[in-house]
Amino acid sequence: MIDLVSRSAWGARAPRGAYGALTSTRGVKIHYTGGHVDPRVLDDHARCVSAVRGIQNGHMDGNGWIDIGYSMIACPHRKVFVGRGPGHLPAANGPGLNSAHYAVLGLVGNSGLVQPPNDMLLGILDAIDYLREHGGAGREIKGHRDGYSTDCPGDALYDWVRAGAPRPSAEPSTPPPPAPEEETMPEIVSLGLSAEVIVPPSKDYQPWWDLEWRDTAGWHPAGGQSIAPSRDVWADVVAHVALRGLVPGERVELGLTRHQPDGSLVDIAWPIGRLLSVHADVDGRVETGLGGHFKLDATARGRVTIRHTSTGPVTLETASAFKAILHPYA
Repeated sequence: MIDLVSRSAWGARAPRGAYGALTSTRGVKIHYTGGHVDPRVLDDHARCVSAVRGIQNGHMDGNGWIDIGYSMIACPHRKVFVGRGPGHLPAANGPGLNSAHYAVLGLVGNSGLVQPPNDMLLGILDAIDYLREHGGAGREIKGHRDGYSTDCPGDALYDWVRAGAPRPSAEPSTPPPPAPEEETMPEIVSLGLSAEVIVPPSKDYQPWWDLEWRDTAGWHPAGGQSIAPSRDVWADVVAHVALRGLVPGERVELGLTRHQPDGSLVDIAWPIGRLLSVHADVDGRVETGLGGHFKLDATARGRVTIRHTSTGPVTLETASAFKAILHPYA
């Protein structure tokens, strides 16, 4: 029997508009996050809940969708989160592809937790059965990459899909040891001024750090400026960065992160619980924007963080960010 986690139970935000109706499909498309999934979710279901909320925030605030894009989400504890749910058009399959299949996410990524444990596979199958019973889902089980140019759902899940999505043993699986939580890409810079600034809650947009021109020697360490509100708040952050001097094709990670006042990482808040991964162009340059909506308190400061592995001289051409302290929360 399916172990559903209702939208109210995982703290879902209300959708911004009405879903399109979906009464029947050819089946389901299987997805993964495409980024880093903290292996600690295996032992802490609360981290699964936090990850799903982060995914919704990324889809609504980063992608501009009306809600989380998936129909259902399966975590490593054989629990199935209700996303858009049965009868509603998903948004995650790609333009023109959402009416043919529901979208089911397995909570694994391309780093950290990459191998779906048996209980996650069983949860995906539970979600499929549920969508067949309550949403008219057809018999097809496909990967997101079937018909759309993407690496999703990752090799591990896609191999399982191509094998016919067999039902594994109900015994808890023992996945291979995850990579150490020390990131393979060290934290190079936290953008901002040299000291954090305490700001009172406000409903008005306030500059966090406005514009900086920095060469490699001027980059700030992990103890740089944070958003440090004087009380618990929800905050919106939008930022823009440009780097040059990278190796063409080099991967760069950036996003919003939450840290303790001593600089230690709490979690990655955007996008969808992971850092955004981009690649340098043929001129060795990266320019991108990001934004997100996340919770800050007296023990969790917010930052913009960049990671890369280049050993040569890299210049941070521009860095701008603005925050809005939306409202206090209880």
